[in-house]
Amino acid sequence: CKYRPIYRHQITTHSMRYPVVLLIPALVIGVSLYSTTTPQTIEPSEKGEALYAQWCQDCHGTSGRDFIGRSWKLGSRDEDIARVIREGHELLGMPAYNETLNEEEVDSLTRYVLNRAASEKRFQPAGPRFESTSDLEIRADVIVDGLETPWGMDFTPSGALLITEREGRLWHLKNGVKQGITGLPNDIVVQGQGGLLDVAFWEDPATDSSWVYLTYSRLHPENKSFSATGLVRGAWQETGDTVSFGPLETLFIATPYEKTHHHYGSRIVFGQDGMLYLTCGERGKRDIHPQTLTTRPGKVHRLHPDGTIPTDNPFANQSDAEASIWTWGHRNPQGMFVHPLTGEVWTHEHGPKGGDEINILKKGANYGWPTITFGRNYSGTIITRDTAKTGLEQPLYYWLPSIGACGLDMVHEGPWPDSWQGDLLAGSLSFEYLERLSLNADDEVIHRERLLEDIGRVRDIARNASGDIFVAIEGAGVVYQLVPLQP
Repeated sequence: CKYRPIYRHQITTHSMRYPVVLLIPALVIGVSLYSTTTPQTIEPSEKGEALYAQWCQDCHGTSGRDFIGRSWKLGSRDEDIARVIREGHELLGMPAYNETLNEEEVDSLTRYVLNRAASEKRFQPAGPRFESTSDLEIRADVIVDGLETPWGMDFTPSGALLITEREGRLWHLKNGVKQGITGLPNDIVVQGQGGLLDVAFWEDPATDSSWVYLTYSRLHPENKSFSATGLVRGAWQETGDTVSFGPLETLFIATPYEKTHHHYGSRIVFGQDGMLYLTCGERGKRDIHPQTLTTRPGKVHRLHPDGTIPTDNPFANQSDAEASIWTWGHRNPQGMFVHPLTGEVWTHEHGPKGGDEINILKKGANYGWPTITFGRNYSGTIITRDTAKTGLEQPLYYWLPSIGACGLDMVHEGPWPDSWQGDLLAGSLSFEYLERLSLNADDEVIHRERLLEDIGRVRDIARNASGDIFVAIEGAGVVYQLVPLQP
């Protein structure tokens, strides 16, 4: 499908767990074997073998067990291996050896590792992905694989990555070790679009206590035909490689429960105001929930981190309204982030057939669904001819056709060049790519670009404290880290 972008103002479009490790332990070592060099052309090096014995075998084994029988991920050409040895990869538990080994030693070690791996029948080449954008070369490194349906991601202060799988699993990745976390809700409904959904980490500045928040499709306690978006949290303790989680506290349920199994929404962020923001889809009940303040679906809610309701919420003192509501008139928001400079909360949400939207949330604002929309029913019939009405917010941007927008974040600082700073990254479920949207000073989209086409259904995008960008792919069951290279 070709782009038909529409903007708020019409514009022209363009198209260390181990102190000494050589590469990366177990599931992480994945330095992808993406090389045309045959095993016969890589000569073994006695010096490389000695270096391996000195620096690597304590973790990777004398036989190099971590280099065989696995699919390497971070690149297997000579220059890729040398890069990993020099630079390391903190999240994957690989220390940097640029101050320990000289170039000759790095080269000897690189040749030894490649020769050792390529001499085995179980050697599994599988290279990283390289992407040429309009102004930058990007390398997409797989840092986690073997997932079923990754849905949400966040980071702890230690740099560990938290990943949810819709099937009801929570993973903790640190120092190259992927650890399953227990103590999850026992009433998760894994059906339709439901399951374990988003995850967010929060540290209480007043008490230094840490919490992990989860959203999920929650089973009705008395009727298994009904479900609702639920929010829980559990105390989090992380000491070295030891993690504890729980017990769980239920903070919020987007009542009423419904029989449908879609449009749960379910993104969580913590604003610069210290509040928790939660998106809730309208559960497919467009004529019931979005345009009333008496129910919770089809809204973005604002809570204190303990689940209590702020007294300055727009409807906190209105008897015929849910006091937790911050904004309303939403369909199914599945992308949300906090602007790192302005503190504004940005969302995007699924439209029907057309009309996926990006919005900047304003206190008490109504975003119009389904009274106004740029989309149609999936059958092609008209929902409404109105695309604007007094008192209803216009989107910052909307897509025609819908891309199935899921996951949203902003490039900010980190390793990215100036030309990328402030750009939005949005995932596409429908067309299976990552979209870059460049903005001008008035927050108008002035350029769109497809990245990583046919990579799979992009479910979430996350930025860590260092500005690194991570992308979770449904279907392929992987998480990529995007690394900018020289143009």
